[in-house]
Amino acid sequence: MRTVAIVGGLGFIGRHATAAFKTKGESVLALSRRPDTAGCSSAIDYMDVDALVRVLRGVNSVVHVAGLAHVSSKSLRDAENAYYSANVHVAVNVAQAAIVAGVDRFVLLSSAGVFGAHSPPGGFNDSMEPQPYDLYTKSKLEGERRVLDVVSGQMGLVILRPPMVYGPNAPGSFHRLCKWVEKGLPLPVGRISARRSFIGIRNLCSALLAAEASPPTTILPMIVADREPVSVAEFAREIAGVNGRRSFVLPVPRKILECGLRLVGLGEEYRRIALPFELHTSRIHSLLNWQAPYSLAEELRWAKYA
Repeated sequence: MRTVAIVGGLGFIGRHATAAFKTKGESVLALSRRPDTAGCSSAIDYMDVDALVRVLRGVNSVVHVAGLAHVSSKSLRDAENAYYSANVHVAVNVAQAAIVAGVDRFVLLSSAGVFGAHSPPGGFNDSMEPQPYDLYTKSKLEGERRVLDVVSGQMGLVILRPPMVYGPNAPGSFHRLCKWVEKGLPLPVGRISARRSFIGIRNLCSALLAAEASPPTTILPMIVADREPVSVAEFAREIAGVNGRRSFVLPVPRKILECGLRLVGLGEEYRRIALPFELHTSRIHSLLNWQAPYSLAEELRWAKYA
């Protein structure tokens, strides 16, 4: 039996990853900054490298899903420091400790947002040059690069780049969209045809399992996503359908939608709704023989009852 440490074990992704590795039969050590209130094996200060080394002794693999996301920069006193502390310094500290502790494999969860705010015609693919556009995506890319420098052949490294992750009680845009559909409110996205890639939490956990089981070598960063991109209107209709609701989609012109969102302080939501974000997952297919095992409808149906 291998021992896998999940860093960020109390977060949305961390909890599902912990359950997935336990189901596989692995011994799991779930790490978090917070005390053991929801099945976390160990609470720890990520800035204390010596403490991390002690905790990681005897661990075979580290799956690092901790980080700062779904937080507006405007709500943070020092946004740049907050993002870089959580998404760069913590990842580097854990990687350094893992090397000293004798860990043989490190899986780092990054973000497909490092490629840019919206995809070009044809979508993003693994070989494209990253173009991060905000503090979050800049910190995630810097975290990738710094961890790669630290690891430098001393243990296996796999970096995964997912888009927005959805599932039961997922935070951020998915939660807001579900609440909107649940209330039966009309969605002004009928004229938005841009297709976006998402990933269900079970599909992401499947990719994490494949990455952890890969040979202990350094693998180039890989996009992970559901099988097919969909428009936000299609996504909303699927959510409504599995929840027994009717979806009300209004054909509001794009310019009016953009202006309306900006007026109520939701200008960033326009990007997430109206601009394309298509991803192609060829590298993980060829290197790890992985593709998303569940369809969008299957993931949403499961999310309803999980």
